[in-house]
Amino acid sequence: MKYVSQGPLLVDVHMHRPHTNSRNFMDSLLAFWPGLQVLKGDIKPAIETHEMLYQVMQRHNFLPEAFTVDFQVHWGQHPLRPEFVESTYFLYKATNDPYYLEVGKKVLNSLQKHARVPCGFAAVKDVRTGSHEDRMDSFVLAETLKYLYLLFANKEELTVEVDDFVFTTEAHLLPLSLARISNSSFIDSPKMSNIEENTEDFTHSCPNTHYLFPEGRNFAQSIRLPLKNLVEGVCPSSKSPSRTLLASEFQAANKENLEAVKKMGITVLKLSDGRIQLTHNASQADSPERAEEGVIFMQEMIELSRAQSMNEHVRTVYFYLPNQKNKVVLNAGPAQFGVDIKGRQPIISQIRIAQPITACSHIQNGRELKGKIAIVERGDCMFIEKARYLQKTGAVAGIVL
Repeated sequence: MKYVSQGPLLVDVHMHRPHTNSRNFMDSLLAFWPGLQVLKGDIKPAIETHEMLYQVMQRHNFLPEAFTVDFQVHWGQHPLRPEFVESTYFLYKATNDPYYLEVGKKVLNSLQKHARVPCGFAAVKDVRTGSHEDRMDSFVLAETLKYLYLLFANKEELTVEVDDFVFTTEAHLLPLSLARISNSSFIDSPKMSNIEENTEDFTHSCPNTHYLFPEGRNFAQSIRLPLKNLVEGVCPSSKSPSRTLLASEFQAANKENLEAVKKMGITVLKLSDGRIQLTHNASQADSPERAEEGVIFMQEMIELSRAQSMNEHVRTVYFYLPNQKNKVVLNAGPAQFGVDIKGRQPIISQIRIAQPITACSHIQNGRELKGKIAIVERGDCMFIEKARYLQKTGAVAGIVL
């Protein structure tokens, strides 16, 4: 603790250079430490670290998987881990401070509001957007909800005397009486036999909180008070900026849309097959607010793409070759723009090949395409640009090969 503990923060340091941090972020697993400190009797640092974690949690509804030393989100996931609730439970047992019941209530409300799904509780993919992952780890029921139940349960509602047990890191109960059972395979060493009895008694006792904290039952509050605005003071929260562009409104051929995503730090790359690729770099955004919007925009695009792929049914196009009776049938995918042809009557017409075949510029044989289905080739421009050139000719549909 001499080097790792920096006020309420617990940071990783280099083994051979302990005055130097090895990482500029903390992960959410450190939330178990205040509970362990309570079991050892180090109540004051446990309260301080727990309060810091609670302030981070309040900002995002959940504790991010990792956050920087200035309380920015580093990894946005939250798989509904139990460690923070575990420490909350132990602090309430040690202090009997109703403040920790309110902390538990906040955790429970966040689970119900932001993680509850029809078949259970879904892990949070990013605390900044609130999007879900299709997963529910075993520790959600085995630990997270167990500690929440223990936090709010009355003594008569418990089937065992909890104070006669100690919890393992997986929230399993081990009887305290195990410590008094002799191990026949254990061989006493001279060093162990020389330990004085009063020293051993001391290691099995907890500090007197009435002596350490003369404030009485308000000692926990007196420790939290100086940390009241710790996170807000280091990293003031900004109001959610107004959205400049939604993913559902984005059009890659629209110059204003391209300029808007560029300000978010998003680069649009047109691929040779007509598709687009989006990459986000927060450092290239015009401002932190626009960078945050870029994160949300990218999450929306991923969800939109996933929803479209799930709803996409394979369609077919078929035609007859000249002077042949055999029907040629090909699988096809509908466009993600334009008229929704789902459930409509099939479009039947003669086909013509557009000139130029890529349809990325003025169509030279436009009169031939009027009322016909145009055949075009992928590449050189986006599908939506091809569709616009075909639309000008009066073509009823277009097939991209």
